[in-house]
Amino acid sequence: MNAPASPQRHDVPDDWPALDAAVRYQAIAQALEALSGESRAGAVQRLVSYYAVDGNYAGASFATLPPVQPSAITATDLHATSLLSVDVGPGATRRLLNPSPDRDRAVAVLGNLPEINLADAGAEVLISMEEFYRWVKGALSSPAAKDPNPWVTASKVCARKRPHLFPVRDRNVCAFLGVLGLKDFRLDWLVFRELVRSPDVAQELALLPARVLAAAGERAVVIDESPLRLLDAALWTHTVWTD
Repeated sequence: MNAPASPQRHDVPDDWPALDAAVRYQAIAQALEALSGESRAGAVQRLVSYYAVDGNYAGASFATLPPVQPSAITATDLHATSLLSVDVGPGATRRLLNPSPDRDRAVAVLGNLPEINLADAGAEVLISMEEFYRWVKGALSSPAAKDPNPWVTASKVCARKRPHLFPVRDRNVCAFLGVLGLKDFRLDWLVFRELVRSPDVAQELALLPARVLAAAGERAVVIDESPLRLLDAALWTHTVWTD
């Protein structure tokens, strides 16, 4: 495995915390454990099931369920998010969808987020991502909410809007990568950026679609185009499914 390069500070917002090299290295090692070597065949078979059109998993629909409107927040986005086993309650739905000055600002920020991969995101993009994520998380929460810290649901809403940029960040995947205890979405994002920038991880992700299609045979599958979404699907299925 190639040693991961240290992120350059000009590639990170000035007021963000620094990512520890040991955390970065451990996360890359864990990702490769799930994607390569003896785990590769199992990963491919799990992804066949996850992306199968005739199955009951979200893979074939989460990022592509129409209509896909990159510069708006829609009811379809919330439905697609619910396919990942989270709930968006009535109050949160109104805050996310009903016109308001705060929502208008969030939509404007969303419209400025480029359709690029997280691997290519620099400091300015990360700042815009942070502003949008914080608004989504705030809109999902309220004093009456069952979950006062809906960081998983917020991550999934954001991933629906920019599947190339926002990692899903659920508890299983974060624990597997060794970042759950960091309790800072900014560090999590930097870790995921290092994963998709890693030559070893990127090579495995680049080969995954062809491997999944070959293993699927005549079974119809719809595979995510985003390396970040592929990574999330491979890590999530690795942590929660048994071969």
